[in-house]
Amino acid sequence: MTAPTLAMERTALAWRRTSLGAAACALLFVHEASADGGPTWPIPLAAATVALLLAGVGWSRGRALSRGHCGTAHRFVATTTLAVATVSLIAAVTVLLNG
Repeated sequence: MTAPTLAMERTALAWRRTSLGAAACALLFVHEASADGGPTWPIPLAAATVALLLAGVGWSRGRALSRGHCGTAHRFVATTTLAVATVSLIAAVTVLLNG
């Protein structure tokens, strides 16, 4: 285990920021699902679930970095990329169905 550096601290803060952004997106998707009330409400709820999973991944990675566990981040970055792409696709489908 190495001593935390400023780069690790900045990276940990970036993961926490990602986590907060994903949680905010999840709340917006839940609001959309509750306000819509139409047959498309499962789509925003699916996006909210993915966003909450992304928030958990970001929080976990930020916490590990703040404790000094740098390790490889390939899984975290791949998971984050897949989650953001999924939420973006779901958002686009929601707009097209409701537009």
